[in-house]
Amino acid sequence: DDDDPVVVIIEPAWEYLAEPEYTNRAVWGVSGARFFTATEWGTIRRYWDGEWTTWRVSYRHNLRGIWGTSAQNVYAVGEDGVCLHFDGNSWTSVWTGVSVDLYAIWGSGADDIWVTGADGAISHYDGSGWNPRDDVPTDRTLHCVWGDGEGNVWFVGRSGTILRRTGDVWSDESGTTTNALNSIWGRGQEIYAVGARGTVLRRDAGFGSTEVTDSDANLWSVRSLPGSEPVAVGAAGNFLRRDQGTWSTEIIAEGSYLYALWDDGDGAMLLAGYNGLAMRLDTPAWQVLNAGRTHWLKGIWTADCGQIVAVGARGALLLSYGGGWLDIAPDLDGVEYTDVWGVAADDFFVVGSKGVILRYRGGDWTVWRLQSQANLEGVWGTSSNDVFAVGAGGLIVRFDGDSWETMPSDTGISLSDVHGRDSNDVYAVGLSGTLVHFDGVVWQLLDVGTRDPLHGVWCLPDGETVTVGGRGTTLHHHGTPGPGTRWNPLPSNTFDSLYVITADANGTVWAGGAAGTLLRHDKGQWETVETGDVNRINGLHAGSCGDIYVAGFWGVIMRYGP
Repeated sequence: DDDDPVVVIIEPAWEYLAEPEYTNRAVWGVSGARFFTATEWGTIRRYWDGEWTTWRVSYRHNLRGIWGTSAQNVYAVGEDGVCLHFDGNSWTSVWTGVSVDLYAIWGSGADDIWVTGADGAISHYDGSGWNPRDDVPTDRTLHCVWGDGEGNVWFVGRSGTILRRTGDVWSDESGTTTNALNSIWGRGQEIYAVGARGTVLRRDAGFGSTEVTDSDANLWSVRSLPGSEPVAVGAAGNFLRRDQGTWSTEIIAEGSYLYALWDDGDGAMLLAGYNGLAMRLDTPAWQVLNAGRTHWLKGIWTADCGQIVAVGARGALLLSYGGGWLDIAPDLDGVEYTDVWGVAADDFFVVGSKGVILRYRGGDWTVWRLQSQANLEGVWGTSSNDVFAVGAGGLIVRFDGDSWETMPSDTGISLSDVHGRDSNDVYAVGLSGTLVHFDGVVWQLLDVGTRDPLHGVWCLPDGETVTVGGRGTTLHHHGTPGPGTRWNPLPSNTFDSLYVITADANGTVWAGGAAGTLLRHDKGQWETVETGDVNRINGLHAGSCGDIYVAGFWGVIMRYGP
């Protein structure tokens, strides 16, 4: 019948809810509103009038340099000789004749491009092909290349190496410092080189002396706008300004590592750095164009089919909202959040470092700090009035609805996770193969037959308990445990460490770990699940609507579902 309804089956698929924010190591652009960044883990990003585009082109290779002549002619370089070219549509691999790590790229035009890197490697593009140089007068690693547009090209690197090439002639201008130099740049007759231990060199006729700085941080880049004194950036948010030969330091970007500067030669300056940081100088202040919320998410949980909570390092406590994320963390300095569990969208618990335990209820936070200030790693409960938290030194605490009480745990080994079936059947696992069981009266240490660290544990309703850990360890057990209980291996077919475990409503067990490893235990064996992402998985949760959520390194959050 033509009027019969058509049944459309939608296959489950993975989607990013929050993309990973890798560290930007280099930046180049055509303007302050249109630029590219080269990042670690083989990712290139383009900012174009407020919109970001991401290309994951070479995950196994960190990228270190980027440069171009236009938005349709851009090059990026990185580890193992990787060189990529962008034509305005896609990135393709280019062979420069160099297979060692490349750290920098610069050119005076489309037919005059230089790359440099490890062991004194240098290659030049003349418009028709790449030509590795065999006349370089050093085998020291070179970190940066820059030219003045008048035929002089400088290279700087380890042990204070400074080389200048004019035409076909090399000059060695080293000798002022033995500290590694990471960047060189100039305007007119003034050329600056910066590097390790706050080193700043200035060249007029030659690099004759260092300039005074109040920083001992590694400096990674130097630049200036026309008519302005130069600035330099480096480790731990160090931002240095020059004033008549003396450099003074301020800390910006909340102490994030700052790796790269670029300017358009007019009035725009860009800064790129740690965890996706991108900033633009809008005098007299920097405008943040992008900043990763955290480099390390540790836990994820959802109470219903919509709201998600993710927690992690740098005090990240994120709540999904309107297609984006709100940071709802209370104002607590220096706390790293490690796990989250709850009973409802407006009633959940979060644990973290320094003995901090939080409860979010009805839009308000309750904050507890354990007197021991021991770091807490896992939290789970049977109800909002019966919650267990575990952590360093074998610590186990229990909440009864009013207060937290420390429980004798039968171990001094740090514990990583806790889960159970009810108040009389709870497990906690930790380092050195530690597993303890609570029968409603006491915690008892059990021998599971391994010394590998155990990172996660899950109890299924049918009486099966599964634990996962280092080197792909997976063990399980059925029934009531005791001193002679045998824990049997479940071969995972991976040597990647597994850090987290969950189970969905169908009883399918999921485990996540290093390098984006995700396993699913179904029909008696583990199978690998491809997510399309390779970041370490630290958080894993099966939602009530059948969705699977993962969270991990560099702030990545993904969902698997229809």
